[in-house]
Amino acid sequence: MTEQVQVDFGELEKLLWNSVLGTFQQAMVEILSMIDDYLMAKRDLGRYAYKEKKERTIVTMVGAITISRRYYWDRDEKEWVCLLDEVLGLVKGIQISDTLKELVVLWATKGPSYRDVSNRLEELFGVPVLSHEKVRQIVVDSSEVIKKDLHMPEVKKKARILFIEADGFWTGVQGEPRRKKKETYMVVVHEGWEPRKGGGYRLINPMYITSEELEAGEEIWDRVRWKIAEKYENIDEIQIVINGDFAPWIRAGAEYFKNALYQYDRFHLKRELRELFSNQKELCQRAFSHVDNNDTEGLFKMLDEVTQNQLEAAKLKKRLQKHQDSIIDYRVRLRSKGMEISSSWRAMGAAESNVDRFKLRTAKRGRAWSKRGLRAIINMLCMHYEGVLKDALVKVKDPYLAETQEMIEVSASQVAKKVGTGVLNIRKGGFPAINRGTEGYSKLFRSMLKEQTVHT
Repeated sequence: MTEQVQVDFGELEKLLWNSVLGTFQQAMVEILSMIDDYLMAKRDLGRYAYKEKKERTIVTMVGAITISRRYYWDRDEKEWVCLLDEVLGLVKGIQISDTLKELVVLWATKGPSYRDVSNRLEELFGVPVLSHEKVRQIVVDSSEVIKKDLHMPEVKKKARILFIEADGFWTGVQGEPRRKKKETYMVVVHEGWEPRKGGGYRLINPMYITSEELEAGEEIWDRVRWKIAEKYENIDEIQIVINGDFAPWIRAGAEYFKNALYQYDRFHLKRELRELFSNQKELCQRAFSHVDNNDTEGLFKMLDEVTQNQLEAAKLKKRLQKHQDSIIDYRVRLRSKGMEISSSWRAMGAAESNVDRFKLRTAKRGRAWSKRGLRAIINMLCMHYEGVLKDALVKVKDPYLAETQEMIEVSASQVAKKVGTGVLNIRKGGFPAINRGTEGYSKLFRSMLKEQTVHT
């Protein structure tokens, strides 16, 4: 009689996923044990005296593994050492691998919350891996180390023009009432725009500079000038275009560069006009037309004719007249100065969209931040949107990593040869699924491994 086997695909998929993780965990432990054996045989006998084995658990990309490795007494340095930890760069006290740490930081930066990362890891491995507080600490530590590890570029770039977009956003403060918030000031420096695959445009070589503390705009603009000078040569010869709302700290930026002009952001200007002509759609569209055509006199006349919100209209007109040049498109102003205008230069307004992206991670859902935590996540977001976060995480040293002495040289080819011939053997490694899951699946897999035919 033909044996009937019914298989639930979803259950089979989960079982095989857990089995694959188990197999990789087992293989990794055996590989590390092989390397530990190799180091034992090749060590300097006069320097390293073997004492005992100790276990260590590390959370990796394939789940948590526990390895038993040898400890030695270093006669030269008079201290306990583990040669396997030294060779692998496993720092004392660290319980998460660098590869998984990189993934955690990327998820925490791009995702909605630290708790979301914790939940994702639990769903991936089937057991709790890292608490949301541990995820937060990893991000904070990594951010601080990356900032220390960043170096000035060896060769500075040349630029004819740089665009600066500035805005701010509010975030909650830990330990303060819900209504208590702190403003973060953000400046985006870029070289222009280029088409994005799939449509739209993206900024060319953006730099993000932020500050949570501000005194008359001085601190952040000092930092902006320093960052630009770090990357570009002859910054006082570069044409600088600063775009933003009428906040005094943004307008003050033009004073920090010899060749700069300030432009009132069209998005903010039109928003003010929309509120002013809230019940007069036709008049609002006419006002927008004057702005788009750089017709300042026509716009001022319209403000004189406002019958509702006359006080607000008068205040807006007075402010615009004081900075009349700032409401004219920067391309028109530069062309009048004899500068050649590139067809790729677009209307400015990237700050608002960038602020929204930062607010989505830092200000939504009633979050409140400590000063250190806010700086860490903003630093990570800046590097993410600059496109350098992955490379920075690869290069960064662990926050607890001290400079270690060169203790022993291991030939990668020798280790790979021994490991490859001895450890990576399917039969030796086993297949955890034969001893896991429901009895029916275990029997099915055992039958398959015995090369018995299964009839369905």
